[in-house]
Amino acid sequence: MTGQRVSLRPFETEDIKELHQWSNDPVSILLVGRVPQAYEQIEQQVMRKRQNGDLLLAIENEENKLIGWVFLKDIEHEHGRAGIGILLAPEARGQGYGKEAMKAMIKIGFNQLRLHKIYLTTRGLNEHAIALYKKIGFVVEGKLREHAFCNGQYYDTYYMGMLKSDWQAEVYLNCNS
Repeated sequence: MTGQRVSLRPFETEDIKELHQWSNDPVSILLVGRVPQAYEQIEQQVMRKRQNGDLLLAIENEENKLIGWVFLKDIEHEHGRAGIGILLAPEARGQGYGKEAMKAMIKIGFNQLRLHKIYLTTRGLNEHAIALYKKIGFVVEGKLREHAFCNGQYYDTYYMGMLKSDWQAEVYLNCNS
C-alpha cells in the first residue's frame, strides 16, 4: 500500500529493534504515557498483537527507510470496528508522514476489512495528534477527565472515531475540489 511519500508493508520481526528505540524516545514516553521498556517487552507486545490478529504495518519513507508503524487492533468483524494506532521515529515527526500513513491504513480498514468504524484514544497533552486526527476526519466522541498521569500532572484522555460514511464523504469532497 503506497501513499504519496510513504509506503506500508508488513511489520517484520527485524523491525522490532527500531520500534524499541522509538518507544523509548522521551517524547514518545510522555505522549503515550508509558515507562521505558526493555527490548524483550516490546517484542512480547508485538507477538501478542500478532496473536490477537491485529494488522501491523511498517511505514517507509520515499527512500524506503523504516520510519514508523501503524496498526489496526482489536478488530471486531462482527461489530465492524477496530482501533488504530501509530508511532513514528522522532526524526520523521512533523513532516506529514503520519497523516499519509494513517490515511492509507484507514483506507485498508474501510475498503479491505470492510469496517464500519475506526477509533482511537489519545492524551489531551498530545495537541498535535488531536489536530492531525481531526484533519483526517476523526471526531471527538468523548473525554475522560484527568484520566492519565504524566510528568506529575493529570491529563484528559480523548476518544475519537471515524465512520466509513465520514471517510467516504471526505474522499468524495477531496476528489471533487
